[in-house]
Amino acid sequence: MVVTEQLLKTRQVASALGVSVSTVKRWVDSGRLEAARTIGKHRLIRPSDALRLASELNLAVDVLEPSQPARTSAALGTEVGARTTSVATTPTAIDDDTRAALFEALRTGETSAARAIVRGVWESGSGAAALGDNLIRPVFERIGQGWMTGALDVYQEHEASHAILSTLSELADQAARRTLKAAPLAFGAAPEGDPYVLAGLLGELTLRELGWNVRNLGVNLPLRSIAKAVEHHHPSLLFVTVNYLVDPDHFVSEFKHLTWAASRTHTAVVVGGRALSPAIRARIAFDAWGERLSDLSEFARRLIPGLLPATSGRDRVERVINENL
Repeated sequence: MVVTEQLLKTRQVASALGVSVSTVKRWVDSGRLEAARTIGKHRLIRPSDALRLASELNLAVDVLEPSQPARTSAALGTEVGARTTSVATTPTAIDDDTRAALFEALRTGETSAARAIVRGVWESGSGAAALGDNLIRPVFERIGQGWMTGALDVYQEHEASHAILSTLSELADQAARRTLKAAPLAFGAAPEGDPYVLAGLLGELTLRELGWNVRNLGVNLPLRSIAKAVEHHHPSLLFVTVNYLVDPDHFVSEFKHLTWAASRTHTAVVVGGRALSPAIRARIAFDAWGERLSDLSEFARRLIPGLLPATSGRDRVERVINENL
């Protein structure tokens, strides 16, 4: 018996190789990547062909199975024509419908659908800042309100957080594999007593997308420890997310050590987070205040103007790849 391969859709290949769907389509249309066509003209790609091209272009591969038993061509054509997968119908624009779809997926525990929505929006080119500011933030504000009013249980909030955090971690790792060796270094952290991971991870993804090399130091970290990391590694940028403060006065006092370390290493300090009230911000020194991820993105662009053109880091990588075809 001849074992054949299970054909993959362009979105599956794009996700595995860390490029956009449009790039995979260009590869197919230019003849660089072989593909079959369904009756509806959808491109179907053999994993072995995708792996071959990934090897030629020196691309890292994320969960692409090269050899799985396949259904017959007739059966596959019937199935593709008869059904639409959740991935194929995933929203890619950030609007009220997409926010409602993500909230509902998280509320009902449909984590696969929620992850597909987040990935679909990011892969559409919306950018990490827009993903965080306009989709994830308002959805989690709604989830938080539901938990506070008793409409949602704490387990639902935790499950939703885990689904989004794992997806963002995958996207950040995917972006990290495209980082240039000479990229400037950025650190991210949250202070002691602050357990909120999501803000820092979104900050990391935002900067990685712009071409930065990012080291996420994590949450609940004493400010003096963050200062030591700055002194040892001399990052060009440090972003500190502050969404919860145990003792504001202690934070202000300890932040002086961080400011001193940053001044010695010429590290720009960006702060953000809902716990930093205007009164607290007036008592600490920093280079920029970011209420939204777009503020962090804009500051990073201005800090090192030559790092990235007007397009996203993802587009820059894809342009380099396509120029080498």
